[in-house]
Amino acid sequence: MTATHLEQEVTLEGVGPLDPTGLCALPKVKKVVEAPREDLDAVYYDTAELRLLSRGITLRRRSGGHDEGWHLKLPADGGRREVHAPLRAGKPGKVPRELERRVRAYTRGRPLGPVAHLRTHRRRHLLLDRKGRSLAEVAQDEVDAHVLDVERLRTAALPATPDRAAAGRGGTQGGTSTRVVHWSEVEVEKDRGDDALLRAAERRLRAQGGSRPARSGKLDHALGAALALPPQPAPPPRPRSGSAGECFTRRLSEQIDVLLETDAAARADEPDAVHRMRTTSRRLRNLLRDNRSMLDRRRTDPVADDLRRLTRALAGARDHEVLAADLPAQAARLTGPEHPALARRVAAQEAGRHKEAHRAAVAWLDRPRYYALLDALDGLRAEPPLRPARSARPAKKHLRKVMGRDHDRLAKRMKTAVNAPDGPGRDKAMHQARKAVRRARHAAETALPYAGKRAKRYRKRAKALQGVLGAHQDAVVAKGELRELAAQAHREGADTYGYGRLHAVQERRAAAALGDLPSAGKRLRPY
Repeated sequence: MTATHLEQEVTLEGVGPLDPTGLCALPKVKKVVEAPREDLDAVYYDTAELRLLSRGITLRRRSGGHDEGWHLKLPADGGRREVHAPLRAGKPGKVPRELERRVRAYTRGRPLGPVAHLRTHRRRHLLLDRKGRSLAEVAQDEVDAHVLDVERLRTAALPATPDRAAAGRGGTQGGTSTRVVHWSEVEVEKDRGDDALLRAAERRLRAQGGSRPARSGKLDHALGAALALPPQPAPPPRPRSGSAGECFTRRLSEQIDVLLETDAAARADEPDAVHRMRTTSRRLRNLLRDNRSMLDRRRTDPVADDLRRLTRALAGARDHEVLAADLPAQAARLTGPEHPALARRVAAQEAGRHKEAHRAAVAWLDRPRYYALLDALDGLRAEPPLRPARSARPAKKHLRKVMGRDHDRLAKRMKTAVNAPDGPGRDKAMHQARKAVRRARHAAETALPYAGKRAKRYRKRAKALQGVLGAHQDAVVAKGELRELAAQAHREGADTYGYGRLHAVQERRAAAALGDLPSAGKRLRPY
């Protein structure tokens, strides 16, 4: 069982002897209370290439102290999101399955192992308000770090050079040497206090000679010192403010982060997680397609193709998640004494199909091709594939052209769908219109920081039209599924009359969507 909270803290080194009573001068602090001292013993885990550390992620198993257990810390807005699991969740050397799943998108399937062993002697003081509530904790730490298997980590984590290649041939690679690093630091972690308290605490500690460490976090400090890791590379130059290139890179980075964050939830089959991951994959693909004129397509077209494959790989799990919710509820609303049993049977059928489809989706997420896609997306973010002249154009002008093209495409497909005769051809035309309105809506989302109310209004109306077309597509998918469920029930000797009634429900849903289509389409005017 895990718990999650947002960690907000400031860390400084070189503070020297700390007089806790002076902390009473901080905002809203009325009392400083010494808490029991702690001796902490932590083993940190990462891949040999330090893939977690490179993203500011730490994973450890720590005994001792008031919050002993497994801790996974991930970057988050305003601090770090910490996931906590009890010690019993995993034995030393064996990362708990849930935590391993949460970092799979970052490790890309590489094995996790111990990389450092830290022992910390901690002196703690609580900063209390006038009601005795804890505003923050001040921890003075003396840290001894043992970095494990130094040569192996250095070889894997650092770029290859002739000197280190020669050292590896000399026999040090793969050894079990360690490095010992010692330092002291002061951490102020916010509890019920506010950001002003953290800022004031940092100013006071700086006045005592403290400074922000060159590396963030204890593991980064230990490994950076022991392995002589170079500093993190500077981010790529940002495109000019207000340019089409800035618009693209901002949206690209946002959606890559969302994709990585939803990976763990999708693997765990959390409600709607597969849908969020699939939608994010579509947003990224549409972003690459809509901006092809200013991108190096030799780099972006293969990524767009693999994003389409990812979307398809998740389709079955998402479809059956929707069907498992909708069909039993629809069966329960039918009149007649036999329909409660029908609802239970349909629920059992769809639960089994969803489980099988989700298992297949997770298997796809463990393929090398998926990890290569994530690597390629990281590459696009690190070195944006922009064509200089075109990406320097004003974002508003570029977005107006993009959204104009997307709306024209949508208008043509809507006309085809409305005029198509009843049957499979119209179902296909409706689905094509749905994909077009989704692409136009995604373009409007990208334009929000630059076009304001106009983009917001277009997005809202596109979402309404997408809802109508989506309801039609859901009914079409359900009709096809019901035929298969009925055939399965027949083979098992069950009554299939109720499946016919459910099929009629889908016919009515599709007809209702067709009736709503003209008015929803008219409201969506060109951008």
